[in-house]
Amino acid sequence: MSEHETVPGQAEPVERVSRWEDYIDIFFSPVALFVRRAQDRVGPPLLTLLGLAMLFYLVLLPANTMVVRSSIPAEQQAQISDNMLRIMTYVGVLTIPVYFAVSVAAAAFLLWLGGRIADLRTDYSRTMLIATYAAFVLLLSQVLGGVLVLIRGEAGLDVVRDLSFGPLRFVGSRDMDPLLMAVLRRFDIFFLWQAALWAIGLKVIYRTSLARAALIAVATWAIFVLPGLVSAAFNFGPAGRGG
Repeated sequence: MSEHETVPGQAEPVERVSRWEDYIDIFFSPVALFVRRAQDRVGPPLLTLLGLAMLFYLVLLPANTMVVRSSIPAEQQAQISDNMLRIMTYVGVLTIPVYFAVSVAAAAFLLWLGGRIADLRTDYSRTMLIATYAAFVLLLSQVLGGVLVLIRGEAGLDVVRDLSFGPLRFVGSRDMDPLLMAVLRRFDIFFLWQAALWAIGLKVIYRTSLARAALIAVATWAIFVLPGLVSAAFNFGPAGRGG
């Protein structure tokens, strides 16, 4: 068997642990997690990811209300009633699981495609598993961002700068070049962490070299800048926190 082929059922026996330990290990022991769940179903972690995303959004609803209000141009805020603002905020409860599901599916496809191009026998169900577990770090970004908004308060809130954990936190603003904003957004520490987990998952599950896994992960991370660039080029609004 070549270094990049994996035969289901030949993995070494691993200790059985609860599902909830998986969601801790993704932050502290990702190698052990991917060894343990290499042939597992994607459904349980994906449903947990989407459920937690909705739960955290509701828990941080005051912060999300501030973010929604601050995202509205100043000249339009007077036209937005409290009821309309409340509706706009609650719509996020439905859109955030869609965002996570779409971004995970897109990452899984790019990892699968990158693996095939790199002569790695990837299959979509495994790259979907990798992408799902890696997306849990974005939940942490969601929580930390909301907490920081609550601490900071709404006065002078800049959703570009204050929700970033990368260079945009220091140089970003809503008035900066959208193309530059889209590029700098990809250097958020949580997106970089996510890409590192993609590489670890590929290396462990497909028993390939770290260099090959990292190359696929970096290419996937870079391609995720394209939606933001397209959005900026056609003035569809600021790039989102995709990835």
